[in-house]
Amino acid sequence: MKRFGHIALIILIIISTLISACTDRTPVIEIADDPNTRYKENMINANRVVIQSEATQIDGYLQRHGLTPTSLPCGALYGTYLKGEGSAAQPDEKLAVTYRLEALDGTPFYSRQTDTLVVGRREETLALDELLQQLPYGSKAWLIAPSNTAYGVPGDGDRVPSRTVIVYHIESIKKL
Repeated sequence: MKRFGHIALIILIIISTLISACTDRTPVIEIADDPNTRYKENMINANRVVIQSEATQIDGYLQRHGLTPTSLPCGALYGTYLKGEGSAAQPDEKLAVTYRLEALDGTPFYSRQTDTLVVGRREETLALDELLQQLPYGSKAWLIAPSNTAYGVPGDGDRVPSRTVIVYHIESIKKL
């Protein structure tokens, strides 16, 4: 009988050890939130909202004006009023480009601007630079540049405000 008591005591100790082992929690190392990570995520989300809002505005503009666009690699959209003849500008060619620049709501920024620029150097906006490599000399075209392909967050420092979708009405492209 004593033997039975010892065995029961041993079984009871084993069971209580197992039960207590099961209830212990594995230690968890908590990683503190990195404020920079949260800031970056918030900025990414804010930019997504801006991009979606601009896309909606651009779609409305296209519908109101009955335009069917062609996309550029940068995401800007364009169409031609008159297609010129010959080839398009090549990188490092110097051009004189005459255009009007306005907001999607028709607010004019520049009524008639002629700029001399070198293709491929992004001396103006990325969207304009890409367009000039697509259109033959003598073309007349329109170009809608979302803010990230136009003057971006700072604007142009003169008349174009921050984060503005711009519309170019290109009147002439001449090789110099």
